[in-house]
Amino acid sequence: MEEEFTLPNLPNPGELLIYDFRPLNQDFSNLVSEPISSSNDNPTLKVLQWNVERNYCSELILSTLKSLNPDIALIQEIDINCKRSLSKNHFQEIAKELKWKGGFVCEFLELESDIRSERDQGGGVHGNAIFSKYDITFRVLDHKYHPMDWDKDGKKLNEPRVGKRYTLIAEVKTPIGPPVLCYCVHLEVFCGIIGRISQFSDILLDSTSNIQTYPYQLIFGDLNTMGHSIARLSPKYCRDRYRFLSLGRSESEWWVTNLFNWHLKDGEINLKLQSGGSKLFEKLLSLKNNNDYYLKEKELSKITTLSGFPIDVLKSARNPGFYDPWSCTNDITIHNPNYFGLFKAKLDWTLLRGFEVVNRWIGNHDYKASDHKYLMVEIKFDDLQDLLDGKDKEIWEKRRIYWKKISQENEFGRIGKLASFIGIVFVGFGILKLIRK
Repeated sequence: MEEEFTLPNLPNPGELLIYDFRPLNQDFSNLVSEPISSSNDNPTLKVLQWNVERNYCSELILSTLKSLNPDIALIQEIDINCKRSLSKNHFQEIAKELKWKGGFVCEFLELESDIRSERDQGGGVHGNAIFSKYDITFRVLDHKYHPMDWDKDGKKLNEPRVGKRYTLIAEVKTPIGPPVLCYCVHLEVFCGIIGRISQFSDILLDSTSNIQTYPYQLIFGDLNTMGHSIARLSPKYCRDRYRFLSLGRSESEWWVTNLFNWHLKDGEINLKLQSGGSKLFEKLLSLKNNNDYYLKEKELSKITTLSGFPIDVLKSARNPGFYDPWSCTNDITIHNPNYFGLFKAKLDWTLLRGFEVVNRWIGNHDYKASDHKYLMVEIKFDDLQDLLDGKDKEIWEKRRIYWKKISQENEFGRIGKLASFIGIVFVGFGILKLIRK
């Protein structure tokens, strides 16, 4: 019989906790949204993404949130009643101090244990939250893919806990436009590219199924895109073949190239992922499909095995029109002082669909409030008619080009491309054999 863990008066993994500290005279329940036009005079929303690192520096976090004053805040790594963060209900504290309504999804019961360090000591719960000034409702996405079994392996990392990753979803009704569907994401860190993209494909599948009802969507979060640089040397952080097959690129670059650059309308299967990140073999697979030589299910499963991505992930991991207005190479959100300061990465993302970014901020550069920088964007709604008229892909492509130019991203370079090609060559040979059949 399995041992069950519960903490009194606290949510269990996957359960919601909701607080509403908005002023009583602030009633948005009878909102009638104004129609959205292409006018430059449309009002805007400020939306924040931030991983607050277990609320170790709660006073600094609160003062930063007050100064930023976002309309919607998506926050990861919130502690409730954990000894490492003074046994406080930090979720309640944030909602109360900012006068917000918030929803919190518990991911883990943080078990108190002698094997934990004082800085990591548990005794409470840990999870993610979405807050807003406006009316907001919540639901929880239970992922199909969980590359880390925390119940079994947490002790090996000196972090005994019970639970798993969940994504918190909220519908926010603002006074300036249609409802906004928001996803607050914290992907697994102890796995690799295959595990994280598989988890993220669950979110894209949910997003795509809701586009007709909610054309305006946000996916904000800490995606833990860290499988590069010195982390490649650690089997703890890079646990799959892309530990070396992605050589020459950071993990965030790899995601942009092979996941976010494949639009929903580009095909029913993400060929970029299916080809293991090889442009050559992606082209060969595309030519075969264009010549009506569609892969049989048996052949497809073999290619999936070679690329490492299950077939349902290849089908779900297609971008329905999200873009991120930050550089995947230059806008670093974590710079670990350990390992001689060699490790840095863009872990945090603000993925938008149906919105134009009119301003953006990145802060906490000294990492005093958290080990992550925050990202905040000021956005305005796109013209709904443009989205309904099938111009969504055109708008998406223009914005990707615009923000890449603004970010002035570094070119990959011939040496990097060569290293990447060498890294994926054995995947390519397997695919070639199947194509020649």
